[in-house]
Amino acid sequence: MISSKKNLFIFAMLLSLLASCATRAPGQLKQKSNTEKKAELYYDYGTNALVAKDYTKALTNLKKAVSIIDDDSRFHNNLGMAYFFKGDYKKAIHHLNESIDLDEKNSDAKNNLASVYFDKGEYEKAEKLYRVVLKDLEYAKQFRVYYNLGLLAKRKNKINQATAFFRKAVELNKTYCPAQYELGLQAYQSHNYHQASTYFQNAYMGSCGNNPAPYYQEAVSLFNLGEDAKALLKFKEIIEKFPTSKEAILANRKIKTLSVNSYRKNQRKILESKMRRGTPSLNQHNGPAFEPAHDKERSPKPVKALQF
Repeated sequence: MISSKKNLFIFAMLLSLLASCATRAPGQLKQKSNTEKKAELYYDYGTNALVAKDYTKALTNLKKAVSIIDDDSRFHNNLGMAYFFKGDYKKAIHHLNESIDLDEKNSDAKNNLASVYFDKGEYEKAEKLYRVVLKDLEYAKQFRVYYNLGLLAKRKNKINQATAFFRKAVELNKTYCPAQYELGLQAYQSHNYHQASTYFQNAYMGSCGNNPAPYYQEAVSLFNLGEDAKALLKFKEIIEKFPTSKEAILANRKIKTLSVNSYRKNQRKILESKMRRGTPSLNQHNGPAFEPAHDKERSPKPVKALQF
């Protein structure tokens, strides 16, 4: 089961935001004027709103920052992302290009621009720009670029290539949960449930712990491994931690399935015991018949994710 809503793993967007405390060029280390301080204040407000997903507030403040100082690459990068989240691709691309023109070493802006192209379906432009970013050997977020390339390869149905990219992302940053989650999905779809459960467990560590999707996928993997007791505990954990989520509803269904399975096992043991004592065989049993549970949610659907 994979929800279609935009969340961390379905439409995972990592904002390559240049934080206000980011390192500045030597020429920028001078004492700021009151005008510069005002622009920085709007930039900080806008950036914080962008991270909080208040895109209207972000757009308002970042536009004010750019209106005061229009030659700061950071300002244009984040303003471009605000326009993107408001659905204005044209202005998003304009400001991201402006950010790159102002600072050709701004790999965050290049990664963001590539991801906008990805979202528009312009895959060749996206891949070309992602690979340009990989040439920046000092870029500390290369693991995110490999993750994006993995998503791109997956979109093109190049599964082996996607796997290689996701593994490279994890190699560079073992705590990068979106890549762990994608590897879990691929292992699950290959029926390697043991490996899938490990990846899904890694996927809810750290910053991804507030998303129910990897918890649920781990539980379903355990269920398919026949580890009913562990699966049951995980389903109960989902219900407790995320009571209003879709995963909690699905977990309740799985618990009912596990209860039926447990009843069937007990009935089978009783019948086998009777058979050993010479009582009628299983084929002669007149008790209730149990059909196999058909769970349409067991196999996950392809994830649609894009990270910024």
